Amino acid sequence: MEADRISDIERLLPLAEKYGLAVLLVFILLIIVIMQWRAVASGKLVPREMLDRALEDNDRLQEILDSERKEFMQPMLEVFKRLKTDHHQENDQDRGG
Repeated sequence: MEADRISDIERLLPLAEKYGLAVLLVFILLIIVIMQWRAVASGKLVPREMLDRALEDNDRLQEILDSERKEFMQPMLEVFKRLKTDHHQENDQDRGG
């Protein structure tokens, strides 16, 4: 295992000399990020059941927030509807009168 790591480092050192250490580190970081992303997506890092449960909880909480928002906004919508009808009635009277 240790010998594999050393041989990997020995293969990377010429690349670091040729392209620069910063570019090599960015490339390695990109590979690590992709591996982590795939592990999450495939369920290796986070069990799929936990992810599904978290998404279900998120959906349930979003429905609660939507219902509360609807209850809160209902009086305001009624005021806007009343203003809209009052405005239309005034415009109709101005045209006809």
